[in-house]
Amino acid sequence: MVCNTKCFVWMLSLLLNLNQVFACGYPGSPSHSSVVFSKSVIATGTVASYVCEDGFELLGPSRRTCTDNGTWIPRGIPFCVMNVGAGKAPMQSSISSSGVPQKAVDGSTSSFFSLETCAKTEVERTPWWYVNLLEPYLVQLVRLDFGQSCCGKNKPATIVVRVGNNRPDLGANPICNKFTGMIEEGRPLFLPCSPPMPGAFVSVHLEGPPGQSLSICEAFVYTDQALPIERCPQFRDQEPGSTATYNGKCYLFYNQQPLNFDEAQEFCQSRGGSLVDETSPALQGFLSWELWRRHRGDPNGQYWMGAFRDSEDKSNWKWLSGKDVTVSFWNLPGGNDDCARFDGTKGWLWSDTNCNLKLHFICQHKPSSCGRPEQPPNATVIVDDFNIGSKIEYKCDNGHLLIGPSERTCMANGFFDEFPPVCKHLQCGLPARIPNGVYRFSNGSRDYLSTVSYECNPGYVLVGRGDLICDVDERWNGPPPRCDPAFCLEPADIPNGFFTLSTNSTVIGTIVSYFCSGPQYKLVGPKRIRCLKTGLYNRDPPYCEEAESITNSPGNTVDRNDQDMMEAVDIPYSYFPPPERPEIRTRPRHRTKKPLLNKEIDNEGQQTGLDPNFRPPYQERGDARERRPSSELPINIDRRLLRKGPYNRMDDDIPVVPVTGNNIDTANIRNQAPPNANEPKRVEIDDMQTGKLNLGGIIALGIFGGFVFLAAVVTTAVIIAKSCKRVKENPSGGKWYTVLALPFPDQTTGKRLVGSLKAKHVAGQFSGRGDN
Repeated sequence: MVCNTKCFVWMLSLLLNLNQVFACGYPGSPSHSSVVFSKSVIATGTVASYVCEDGFELLGPSRRTCTDNGTWIPRGIPFCVMNVGAGKAPMQSSISSSGVPQKAVDGSTSSFFSLETCAKTEVERTPWWYVNLLEPYLVQLVRLDFGQSCCGKNKPATIVVRVGNNRPDLGANPICNKFTGMIEEGRPLFLPCSPPMPGAFVSVHLEGPPGQSLSICEAFVYTDQALPIERCPQFRDQEPGSTATYNGKCYLFYNQQPLNFDEAQEFCQSRGGSLVDETSPALQGFLSWELWRRHRGDPNGQYWMGAFRDSEDKSNWKWLSGKDVTVSFWNLPGGNDDCARFDGTKGWLWSDTNCNLKLHFICQHKPSSCGRPEQPPNATVIVDDFNIGSKIEYKCDNGHLLIGPSERTCMANGFFDEFPPVCKHLQCGLPARIPNGVYRFSNGSRDYLSTVSYECNPGYVLVGRGDLICDVDERWNGPPPRCDPAFCLEPADIPNGFFTLSTNSTVIGTIVSYFCSGPQYKLVGPKRIRCLKTGLYNRDPPYCEEAESITNSPGNTVDRNDQDMMEAVDIPYSYFPPPERPEIRTRPRHRTKKPLLNKEIDNEGQQTGLDPNFRPPYQERGDARERRPSSELPINIDRRLLRKGPYNRMDDDIPVVPVTGNNIDTANIRNQAPPNANEPKRVEIDDMQTGKLNLGGIIALGIFGGFVFLAAVVTTAVIIAKSCKRVKENPSGGKWYTVLALPFPDQTTGKRLVGSLKAKHVAGQFSGRGDN
């Protein structure tokens, strides 16, 4: 909501900045109240004092204290309510002596029974008393101050309070509360309606024990949804008790300065009101009751009302607002006068009257404001003012969810629309932990809308959402991420060369070794580059050039960094499987799945080593077709590299030769070298395993073929036998067949006689057996 220069943040804590709240949040306050704090900043030990607006009564604790655990004690929030039963129309089942029912709503109570101040019924089976509130209210609490005690020694009484709009003497209205216990003289009994119940009738029933008298000194009907007379216009010449409220409007009764119809209307308009220009059965009942209270049977009780005869249609009446009178309460039909009044001699029904008579009058006004609204705990109310039409906005503190309307508007009847919202505290559980990573809270809490951020340890990257928010279901709004090892990009391929990797992937710490594809090329630049923790390589890749073009090139030398890296990775053996046929490959993208050498730790902390599935190489000797096992190692081998273990074993009788020349000191071969490449020589093994035929499969295939052949022979024999049998049984029978296409345009069928060797085709006839 956008505020002007007069806009301020209204908080019932006297403009307290709630962002500075440490121990407790805002304690909450009821409608029609204000809160005063003992300290400028809410902390442990702060005392909140509640004060109600004029016309309302405080029910509940008037002081609350902030404790160490962030809560307020006492826990309950008080209420600012108004007694709407005072001065209203009561009734009871019977009257004992002078104990009339009006004494229970006259505003005076007593701590002991007296017929002067208390109402009392006769002894009855189930006595009752009720009050007509004259309009429906949202009743929150009923207080009863009983007169005489009931109902004998150690005999509990049963009191039932009902609220509704039905006839109260029938006991059909809903039950607000029920009490069973001892009733003592002058002792008040508080019976709350939970939840608050709407109704115009509040009745009290003594349901047991039977044969008792009901005595009430004072009955209080409390609600916070009522318009107090303090919000009505106040004038100096206004007599005390001359104001009443009904259905969100103020009614001012003027009985000391009689005026004619036009003068009375001008007087009311000058003060911002008008004569009563509307009616309804409920409003007529309210005005009749108020006039009866003020005048009883006084014949001078005559009051103008804002209705006059239509000048164009004498049978029609209009209100001062211009609307037609559709509901009326005339005492007698007919009459020729042009104005209307409340006639005290006719039970305050309507009578047509001469407009020039000087009578009392009633001015009707609208309230000027709505008063202070309810502010829930841990909430802030932002408002410009409380005048009619203004809006207020609710905001909850951090970690709380607003349930209900965020805005409310002050209506013309002096009440805010909607019900006040509630700020509910929400908190998520602890976030899930992830391997190789940590998490932290953005504001140090797990409350609603708080954020948790995940981070990975060095050498790992975050996969998934790194920031999660505590949602309305008190769960984090997504699954936790994971931390995967960090990788560098694929190494760049170089023309006329290839590279190998020291690991299965380009994980951080991987060493990329580059080689040229033949002796006619020389490597210019670093032979090895390393994947750093930043995800980048420490050097740019080298390139291969012809040997003649770089004879005197300074790039043909190996710098100190390359020499150090070579010493750090001591991998003296490698393995190249021989190709079965010539194969042309263009920048292959695959790599071997496992390193070929046992793991060793170099000077830089990198791991290299032999593969557990390592197979011994072979070497060509003489003719390529002649292969035999190598009998000895050509040079000494560091046996520490061939240590045995559960995951890397090598037989001592399998020879392994070192690679000479342009050393290939990595475990995985990235690209296969082309022909005539500067490669290490291979070691051949004569007893290499070759493909073998599966003898069991051949036998099974042969058996299956035999069964198929036998089935075919048997089937053929059966068919021949059946054919011979048919010929013997019918040697001269004819076999019919259908000719699909004959050379004769009018012939379509024929018969062949197979009974003799001279069988012929006979076309164009249909004959029986034996026809020639």
